This record gives sequence, structure tokens and C-alpha cells, in this order.
Amino acid sequence: MDIVVLFAVGLAFVIMSVMIYPIVREKFVDLIAKNVREPKGVAGRIVRFILGKGNAYLENQVVEHLNIQPNHKVLEVGFGSGIGIRAALKKMENGHGRVYGVDISEQMVTCAMKEFKLAVERQRLEIHLGSVMDLPFQDNLFDSVFHTNCYYFWPDLEQGIAELKRVMKPGALMITGVIYEKLKGAADKGFMRYGPHWQPAKYMERLEEGGFMNVTMETVKKASGPSYEIILASKAIKE
Repeated sequence: MDIVVLFAVGLAFVIMSVMIYPIVREKFVDLIAKNVREPKGVAGRIVRFILGKGNAYLENQVVEHLNIQPNHKVLEVGFGSGIGIRAALKKMENGHGRVYGVDISEQMVTCAMKEFKLAVERQRLEIHLGSVMDLPFQDNLFDSVFHTNCYYFWPDLEQGIAELKRVMKPGALMITGVIYEKLKGAADKGFMRYGPHWQPAKYMERLEEGGFMNVTMETVKKASGPSYEIILASKAIKE
């Protein structure tokens, strides 16, 4: 049997099972929810592919908003499929800047090391397996920080925010990208069960409590592409 047909038949069977049997549906939702948080195994690869397609526009737009300069040091937390890393590297083609990426998924790190092997060898990129809870960087290192669809899964929101603030230079900007409509839809379907603090308002409150300045959220609508939200937060120049 042709592999495409075989895949289609298998996918149809899974969908039918999910629709008919509540127990199967619950297990399916839980599997997806776990792999959205930390992709692993075959399910993780599928989720990585889907998220890569779905997040491409958002990640590229967030990088545009950062106003990255060729000699900047830029950090992406939870880089996933690597779309944001690729976009940030392009901004530094004519300079000596460096992109840094951190992700908790060993699978995502392995894929990124293969995909960006040349950039790593040229010391234009550093990839780290790790958590926002304990970033492997010195204080006051980064000119800008960004992450998309990420903060919901941090085990301790306050600690993650404190760590990001620690590694940012005074005056540095952090941008968080979300598509609120999709985020709420995912939560309604149960896919955010491992991301209990997904609401942007709560995240923004924690940013302000953590000492970030000028915390605002903007909804961006363009002629092409879906509308999306960016949450901006700056580290004070003097503390």
C-alpha cells in the first residue's frame, strides 16, 4: 500500500476513534498537551512540525518588532522548531552579533544543532538544553529577548521572569508573542492543561511585579496574515 494512503487511513482511524470514544479523546488531548509543553518521541516530532507551520508568521513578526542590530546579542527562550532563530540570524548577517537559544526539549535541541550546524561552528549561534528557571548566562548579557507561546509552561512564572531580567542589559527590550484567539481556543479544548497561567493579563502583572518597565500589550493587524499580540517589557536603565 502507498505510504501516503497508509498514513491517511491511519490518521482517519485515529480521528474517528477520538470522535467516538471519550476515553480515547481524553488520552489524545493529554498526549498533545504534554508534547506542546515539551515535545518528545514521535508525537513530539508531529507537534514540532505542526507548531512550526502554525507559529512561523508570529515568530517572524516578533523578530521584526525587536529591531535587532547586526552586533546585538539576542536570546530566544523556547525556540522549538527554530523559526525565530533563523529570522534573528538573518538580522546579523552584516555584523558580529550572536543568537542564543534555550529549550527544555532534548529533541528540539538535537534538531536545532543539526539544522544550524554551520551557524554554531561559526560562533554566530549558541544552542542550550536548559530551562528559563536557571539560565546558563552571565548577568546583563542580552540586548533583547523574545519568546512565543512559551511562558504558559514555566513551572514558576516569577522565577522565570527574574532570570530573564537578570540576563538582560539595562534598557533591553523583551517581546512575548501570542495569538490570543488561538491560545484561548487551545485552552478551551484542553490543550493548555499543562500551562495553567496562560492568560496574558496574569503574565503582565508578574512582569510588573518583577520590576519590568513599560509593560504593554498590543494587538497587531496587518493586511496579510492573522492578527497577533505582542507583550513588550523593558529592563530599567538604572535600578
